[in-house]
Amino acid sequence: MARTGTLLGKSAKRFRINILNKQFKDDARPIEEGCRCYTCCHHSRAYLRHLFVAKEALAIRLATVHNLYFLESLMGQIRAAIRERRFAELENEWLCQF
Repeated sequence: MARTGTLLGKSAKRFRINILNKQFKDDARPIEEGCRCYTCCHHSRAYLRHLFVAKEALAIRLATVHNLYFLESLMGQIRAAIRERRFAELENEWLCQF
């Protein structure tokens, strides 16, 4: 997904952001507000879009860092919810946005 400019985000429609969309050309925000991955802490959506448009290899690396961090965080939340017997609550939290 990262190779095609698709970034994962909880607040995004269908949990996906296509960074190549023109709406991100001047967007100074991180991919996902509150995300603590290296990409979100150091780079904006506009910069990532620029890297993809320029076909820079760094674009794919930064997108992959974010997507892997996002998935690892989600799995951590799932594991904790299962241990605490509140998986249905977590599921509802995620799916109510969808």
